[in-house]
Amino acid sequence: MLDVLITLAVLTQAAELPALEVRGRDIDPGAAQATTELSAAELEAIRPTHPAEVFSRLPGTWVTRGSGQEHLSAVRSPLLAGAGGCGALLVLEDGVPVRPPGFCNVNGFFEINLLQAAGISVLRGPGGIGHASGGLHGVVDVRTRSPLLAPINRALVEIGSDDYQRLDLALTTEVGEGVLGLDVNLVDAGSFRVDEGYEHQFLTLNHVQPTARGQWRTTLASARLDQDTAGFIVGENVYRDAAGRQANLNPEAFRTGTALRLHSRGDWLDGEGRESRLSFFARRSRMTFLQHFLPGQPLERNGQLSLGAQFDRQVPGAGMDLDWGLDAELFRGFLFQEQDGPASGPPPVAGIRPPGRHYDFEVDGQRLGGYLAGTWRLADAWELRLGAHLDWIRYDYETALPPGNRAEDGSECGFGGCLYTRPADRSDDFFNLAPELTLARSFDQAQAWLRLARGFRAPQATELYRLQSGQSVADLDSEVMDAIELGLRGGGRVAWELVAFAQRKDNFIFRDAEGFNVSDGKTDHRGLEAALRYRLTPELTIAGRGSYAIHRYRFDRQLGGETIINGRDVSSAPRRLYSADLTWRPQDRWLAQLAFESTGSYWLDAANTRSYGGHRLWHAHVEYQLPAGWQTAVRARNLLDRRYAERADFAFGNYRYFPGPGRSLFVQLGRAW
Repeated sequence: MLDVLITLAVLTQAAELPALEVRGRDIDPGAAQATTELSAAELEAIRPTHPAEVFSRLPGTWVTRGSGQEHLSAVRSPLLAGAGGCGALLVLEDGVPVRPPGFCNVNGFFEINLLQAAGISVLRGPGGIGHASGGLHGVVDVRTRSPLLAPINRALVEIGSDDYQRLDLALTTEVGEGVLGLDVNLVDAGSFRVDEGYEHQFLTLNHVQPTARGQWRTTLASARLDQDTAGFIVGENVYRDAAGRQANLNPEAFRTGTALRLHSRGDWLDGEGRESRLSFFARRSRMTFLQHFLPGQPLERNGQLSLGAQFDRQVPGAGMDLDWGLDAELFRGFLFQEQDGPASGPPPVAGIRPPGRHYDFEVDGQRLGGYLAGTWRLADAWELRLGAHLDWIRYDYETALPPGNRAEDGSECGFGGCLYTRPADRSDDFFNLAPELTLARSFDQAQAWLRLARGFRAPQATELYRLQSGQSVADLDSEVMDAIELGLRGGGRVAWELVAFAQRKDNFIFRDAEGFNVSDGKTDHRGLEAALRYRLTPELTIAGRGSYAIHRYRFDRQLGGETIINGRDVSSAPRRLYSADLTWRPQDRWLAQLAFESTGSYWLDAANTRSYGGHRLWHAHVEYQLPAGWQTAVRARNLLDRRYAERADFAFGNYRYFPGPGRSLFVQLGRAW
């Protein structure tokens, strides 16, 4: 909904006009769809050092910790990695995508200040009306702090295990007729692993300017990461070994990245009660990292510069509300990959990976989209919502290197030719239509719904133009997800939600046995999700959430070193994910929380012959508000000091793991004024 300021403006200037809501872009936790929200207070109790710590508190959602701030994500899906993985989850900041189409970041949450967010909302399943390409498996919207609604002035210092240090600062001041907020989050962290650590900085500026019938809000968000990376540890169950879990086979690995986003949004009501929203945005990102996991360890540099606009409008009627919106983007991205010297390894491996530049290309792109939806209020508390989202994307690709699969100096590789292949300059267009239908029924303190929806994901630039093994053209289609879900939720002293879903994905993009990027994969996804919050007493609250889901292949294929069999479980897709927490607030000054999370077992290969057994972890948080605005807190993770794997897989004939940290303790001291 609009900030309180808009309601006040309406009441003082036109009391007969209702306060309305533009629904096209926002994820509304009360809407008739599978949504969940974490508030600023809940984030404060978690005090996340990594995105994985946040998303374990949401049903049907799984984020695994890699090295440092690296991660892979899943929302009603297996872990999204490799070809066809990046870009299948739409990530927003205040309703605006943090990246343009075609240039996703599989580690995208390290570009967003989760710690100081005003809230995080997740839509599970295909993106709703108003969400563009990428909302295939789900949508995550991170809302920045409004200095008008949360005029915070506070400084916190935190220290923790493995040389962890963090300073976060929130300031608010009046600037003319508006309000300005500054949020700063600075981290310097070591690790229990050898030669692993990172420096991570966030800065967010928010300015809110009241207008006659609404407000104008401008946000500048920046992030910087400088990381010394540790790769997989190798060997079956090596994460259980005291010395093996600390090893770093790639001390030379690193990753640096920066992200800058500017978006400005106006919300207003006209004289007839119609609400409108106009948003402008610009984004820039750069990243450099060593591909230590590849023979030859090539260096990659990538980046994007983009700008665009969104417009949303809601037109209320006697029996129907009409929502429509338009959006447009222009973007330019680049990718550069260079190998410093000859690759090591057997001749068939090293001989096809020559030194020099492998890729050096730019892509200019445009996107136009729009949506139209109607909501009919039927008899007896029934409501029907029907609409569709249209999206058109164009890529214009240009390579700075000669097309083909020769080395940079023009020489040929043995063993059938060089691995890395550059297509000739070309253009590609993708047009997608995503309809949605929702039938909902309201009861006393309860709601039921049936939702049919489609999500889509246009191919990424790397899938189209970063080819291998002599593939000259990647003729790829957009991935499409069709879903049906049935949901029930209730409120009051016991807040609960139960959702059943079935989803079918077509045109799944992957790399086949010949090393070609193809889009003829098919998968099924079905399961149950539940969430519960029960206030046992005025001081004691228990909450839990979980999911049971089956993700299966619907096709047969031989891959390089893998065999996909129709009906087998997709790898890296635990069927069971659940967590719970018990919160005790005996008085306003005290808060204590005990939390539990469980990750079920999952297969490590497509043939379902090797598995990881899962893990269960306990965490705790205690805070106390001292006089004069001072506050202190102690937080512990992995209380029982379990040895576990944050992520496990099997590749190149080896079990590989990212080991989880042992028992970790964090202490903070701060003051608010």
